[in-house]
Amino acid sequence: MPENILKIKMLGGFSLYYGGKEIALDRNTTSKSMQLLQLILINVKEGGIAKTSLADSLYGREEVENKNGSLNNTIFRLRKQLKSAGFPDSNYIIIKNGMCRWNESIPVEVDALQFEDLITRGKNTEDTSEKMELFLEACKLYTGEFLPNMIGEDWAAVRNIHYQELYSSALQVLLEWLGKNERYEDVYRLSSTAAEIYPFEDWALWQIDSLISMSRFREAMSVYEKVTKLFFDELGLPPSPELISRSHIMADRISQSTGVLQDIKQRLREKEKTLGAYYCTYPSFVDIYHVISRMMERNGMSVYIMLCTMKHGREDSGDDLREQEVSAMLRKAIMSTLRRGDFYTKYNQRQYLVMLPGINQENCAKVSNRIDRSFGRMIRKGEYQVSYYIASVAEIDEIMEEEKLNWFQKGMGWD
Repeated sequence: MPENILKIKMLGGFSLYYGGKEIALDRNTTSKSMQLLQLILINVKEGGIAKTSLADSLYGREEVENKNGSLNNTIFRLRKQLKSAGFPDSNYIIIKNGMCRWNESIPVEVDALQFEDLITRGKNTEDTSEKMELFLEACKLYTGEFLPNMIGEDWAAVRNIHYQELYSSALQVLLEWLGKNERYEDVYRLSSTAAEIYPFEDWALWQIDSLISMSRFREAMSVYEKVTKLFFDELGLPPSPELISRSHIMADRISQSTGVLQDIKQRLREKEKTLGAYYCTYPSFVDIYHVISRMMERNGMSVYIMLCTMKHGREDSGDDLREQEVSAMLRKAIMSTLRRGDFYTKYNQRQYLVMLPGINQENCAKVSNRIDRSFGRMIRKGEYQVSYYIASVAEIDEIMEEEKLNWFQKGMGWD
């Protein structure tokens, strides 16, 4: 027979298990009765929570005339739900001297409290191996943020920040120790989980470093490509210097591996034979620019750079989702109207850079007109318009030489 312990999961979601089975008390996991249960259980080690604090947490943002009466009704409803779910007959929640606490006749285990306890014990022990084992056990429990569906509630947000800080600091120490002890598989597994939960932090660097240490260079390169795409697509940011340094290491190691020629052939082959211009990431665009610039010195080829800036036709609506959609339409218009030998990249949400080899300035105007026509067919009339800034690569190189500026690293200032 399974132990009759109420086990509560609050990290990465909310669920209850009793007698070895998952219990569904309420389809709406953010209802007042569920919040009440969460608040009481997360404070079980403190001996309960003041009734006034409960009322403020549950009804503080609402215009409720009688918070105490509303709380009493919610407690009554929760007791009925617990009884209907098959819990032993009890009043479940004890109210005494202005405090509300869980009835200890039904023992509980809360993953968030277990996590915090393990971290605290780890910090308080002097034995390094024991400390790391406690941190390891704690980090395995941390499968996601604290009650993510409740993150808009102040009480949950405060707890969430607290647990995130505990997790990040303990994991950093743990990964350093595991790396020094060459437990790279553990480093990879733990950092992969952290990167899934917090994709915009630096946990991917630990993933890549552990894979490099295990000579799994292609997997490391896949992680690199995934994270750089995420940062560029979501934040409009190029790879960090730390990521770029790893990419050089991976490229060197991959080039030294066996069967490299066949692998190079596969990687050089374009995955899809698409019509129109070739899209590349911003760092790749910079590399192509440098190559084209050198080629011009030898063969005198004419190359122009075009900056396409999307501007709202009317007063800015502030609709970020619509702007993303329209930005994707502009990208499609650029891709479909340009030649296969042209290159383009997304500079930020509202701007695209286009490289036009073998073209003169007069034809650049024809290119921008084609983009306008294609783009105009996709959007509502007058909703957005595109402005263009055109400069030859020769002109750009001359400015760079005169002003001793790195055009790409400093930013173009063409907003």
